Amino acid sequence: MAETRRSGVVLSGAARRARQMMVGGLVLAHAIGLGILGLALALGGAPAAITVALGFAAVVIFFSIGQAIEIIACELDPVLGMGVALASYAVRVVGIGLGMWFLLGHPAVEPVISRGWLLLAVTGTVIAWVTGVVVVAARQRVPIYDEEYVAPIGVKD
Repeated sequence: MAETRRSGVVLSGAARRARQMMVGGLVLAHAIGLGILGLALALGGAPAAITVALGFAAVVIFFSIGQAIEIIACELDPVLGMGVALASYAVRVVGIGLGMWFLLGHPAVEPVISRGWLLLAVTGTVIAWVTGVVVVAARQRVPIYDEEYVAPIGVKD
C-alpha cells in the first residue's frame, strides 16, 4: 500500500514498514536512554549524566541515520540499495567511532567520563533500539509472508 505524505512523497510498503521500525527503535531507545540518564544524574551527578548523554547520543545518531538510509534504500534498485546501506554503515562506524575516540580522549572531557556509565548507556540504548525495532517488525503485516493479509480494495502493497 503506497502512502502519500503531505510533501507528496509516496512510500512503498517496504519503506513504510522500515519507517515504522525506526519509530519503534526511537521510542524505546529514548525511554530507556532517558531513564538511564535520570539514574546517572541521581546516583553519579553531572559527570555521570554527561557520560550517559554522550553514549546515548552516539547510539541514537548511529541508528537514526542507518534506519533513515534504509528507508531510502527500500526505494532503490536492490543492488544499489544494498550498496548504499553498506556504505552508510561503514561511514557511520568510522565517523562515530573517530568522533567518540577524539571526544573521549580530549583533555577537557576525559577526566569527566565514567566508563561504567558509558557502557551502561551504550548497551542499554542499543538493546532498547533493537528491541523496539523487533517488536514493531513482529507486529507488521508483510503481504508476501502473510497468507491471511488482505489488502484494502484498490490498494497494492
